[in-house]
Amino acid sequence: MRKKIELLAPAGSLPILKAAVDSGADAVYIGADIFNARINADNFSMDDISEGCLYAHRRSSLVYLTLNTLVNDDELESALELASDAYNAGIDAILIQDKGLLELIHKTYPQIPLHASTQMNIYSRDDFSALKDMGVRRVVVPRELSVNEISDRARLAAREGIELEVFAHGAICVCYSGLCLFSSMNKSGSRSGNRGVCAQPCRQEYILRNGEKDELRTGHLLSPKDRSSADLIPELIKAGVASLKIEGRMRDSGYVSSAVRAYRTLIDAYYEGTYSKETVKNVKDALLVNFNRGGDFTSQYLTGKKQENFLSGEFVGKFGLRIGFVSSSDPKKGTIAVKTKEGSPIPVKGDYISIREKNTEVCSFPVGKVHEAPGSVTLKGLHPDMISKLNKNANVYLMSHDFSSGSAIRKTPVTISVDIENGKISANARVTSGIFSEVFAQTETVDLDLSYEGHAVEEDRIRSQFMKTGNTPFSVEEVYFTKDTSACCPISLLNDIRRELTDALVNEIDFTSSHMTGFPESSEEVKREILKTSEEIRSLYYFPAVRRIKGDLRRDADIYAFSIFDIMDRKMFMRITELISGNDVKACVVMPDAFHDRIFSSASNALQAFSEAVGEKFIAIIDSDVYSSSDIYERLKVKHFASFGSNIFNGKTLDYTLERCDGACISYEMAPEDTINMMSGRSGKGGTVLVHSGGPIPWMQSDFCPLGCHRNGCRECFDRDNVMLVSKDTGNECVLISRPADCSSSIWGDAKNLFDYNDSTVLSELGYDVIQCFTEV
Repeated sequence: MRKKIELLAPAGSLPILKAAVDSGADAVYIGADIFNARINADNFSMDDISEGCLYAHRRSSLVYLTLNTLVNDDELESALELASDAYNAGIDAILIQDKGLLELIHKTYPQIPLHASTQMNIYSRDDFSALKDMGVRRVVVPRELSVNEISDRARLAAREGIELEVFAHGAICVCYSGLCLFSSMNKSGSRSGNRGVCAQPCRQEYILRNGEKDELRTGHLLSPKDRSSADLIPELIKAGVASLKIEGRMRDSGYVSSAVRAYRTLIDAYYEGTYSKETVKNVKDALLVNFNRGGDFTSQYLTGKKQENFLSGEFVGKFGLRIGFVSSSDPKKGTIAVKTKEGSPIPVKGDYISIREKNTEVCSFPVGKVHEAPGSVTLKGLHPDMISKLNKNANVYLMSHDFSSGSAIRKTPVTISVDIENGKISANARVTSGIFSEVFAQTETVDLDLSYEGHAVEEDRIRSQFMKTGNTPFSVEEVYFTKDTSACCPISLLNDIRRELTDALVNEIDFTSSHMTGFPESSEEVKREILKTSEEIRSLYYFPAVRRIKGDLRRDADIYAFSIFDIMDRKMFMRITELISGNDVKACVVMPDAFHDRIFSSASNALQAFSEAVGEKFIAIIDSDVYSSSDIYERLKVKHFASFGSNIFNGKTLDYTLERCDGACISYEMAPEDTINMMSGRSGKGGTVLVHSGGPIPWMQSDFCPLGCHRNGCRECFDRDNVMLVSKDTGNECVLISRPADCSSSIWGDAKNLFDYNDSTVLSELGYDVIQCFTEV
């Protein structure tokens, strides 16, 4: 029988971890003060991690550590030490982005459970076997996958013993996870999302322009709504998802607690058979009041459809829940009458209200007195001077409300057995369900005082005393009696036995949940001889969108590279094959670093057709899927180059990549001097490396297109081929490339790190075949 789905909550500090557990989280994910993607959260010291693990485990919850940034060679040892220390402190699994670090941890401490972060961008269906070999037990799937795609991957992953984790709720990135360079290349270029310090440029304002003067639209063009999967809980559970994840390690305790209680309600309702439209509606109201952008949520791509209402709009910050409009006001009485929407929650004293006209807040206030009538509510709390300025029909939003009445605090369920016989008493306790099910503890046998002259304590009172677990982590489901059902003893003795029993059970859970890495495993490194294929430094010219290039495509290059989307386009295909066939050059095809299953078949057919058209001149496919077990490279007799989206940031990752691929692109975020140092440390290993030497790079790759905004039947990219995205803050211009095949897009901007010929010469002298890459958009 499939186990119950896990509810996974974020915590940016120890108090929030405790609040998340108390609110019903089955697991919590946290970050240390280094190497995590939310480095600006309060985060956890090692003492905090230890205390948090004890608190969670005693209440049948798990704790995962996020070690989900790229790390450089100088940081690998510290990251490995952090992983070991955290595991010894009680951490139950570690989320990793960096492939080199993942392999290093698994080889050194194979007992540590590892989860592949969404930052690893595990998009392909073919990756799970390789991930299993790397010690991965769970994959956090990309947010762009549909429920059907998730279900397909869940079946494939299960064959390898791997679970899937899905983001259920919270803020989303408009870019594919792990592929966003917007923050690291924008402005100062010092805040890398892959290093945990994203500046969120997607939340800023932009101008979309066609050519120099044709302004198409302006505003928050890249800022999506928050995600909610409240309507899709049954589908996600049936799809085989192991864990539903709430985003929000930068959020406060109130936000996390409210979100956890909401999804706890939905999950429990599903398993209890009470999941209904009314339940979902009530939960969504609570979530909307808790936090939303733009007045609603998006399911993003879970349904398999691209929603037109994806963006958050122009109201910045917490939006609240619209409950109605101002129908009348009386400054003298200090009252506002609100015509309420049917089914809207009614404000109570202490709630916060926002009154707005269009997208502008007129005023906000805490509610004082409330008078409810059918279809309306009268509120006090706003100053009479402001009431006199209110316009009729202004919208009223509920900004805070307590939806948690009656919510129980999470505790570990136990049963207790009391043994009274022959003037002796003892007790034992057993955990009945959860991650520590069947953990058992018992007390010493106590002799009853035969001279005790008080009344015997009967069964009901004994049961009542043992049910009183107070501030302990336990809730007692039942108290059983194995022999006698009464005892001649003071109540204080029963209380002492109960306290001894709960202390013993805490100790047993602490012991059961503890683990140590022990001594690191030592393994001899297998050195693979990689023969140089050329003594020359070759050049590669990449056109991400051929339709943007007017005139002759010929450039001074040894190799040309083209997007698979141009290979799939008949007109572009003819233009490309004419160039390659008519010149003494080679060709590569660049795959997107993430794409949906529905594109794969068309892409495979296009690659086959291209191979037949240009023959042996087709030398390589460039993509980020270094784990793939696909036979397409062998079938087409082409090489596999790991793309720039592979995030090669240290020597370990480069080693791993070159063991699986024929060449590797060095991360756009690596400076030439750092790259040379990294490769100097791999002396004698060699291999083919691709470095960026000129032209723009993809700052962002997205399943969203800001030109069409997911509109049905959109053909805007067919009519416009010179679209620019301009920052209203800095005036910086980027090129927008829209892809009509799947209505996705990429945004191209200036590169921060460029490898000149001297840099490439140094790499060549270190024993590498170097391909200098240039782009033109």
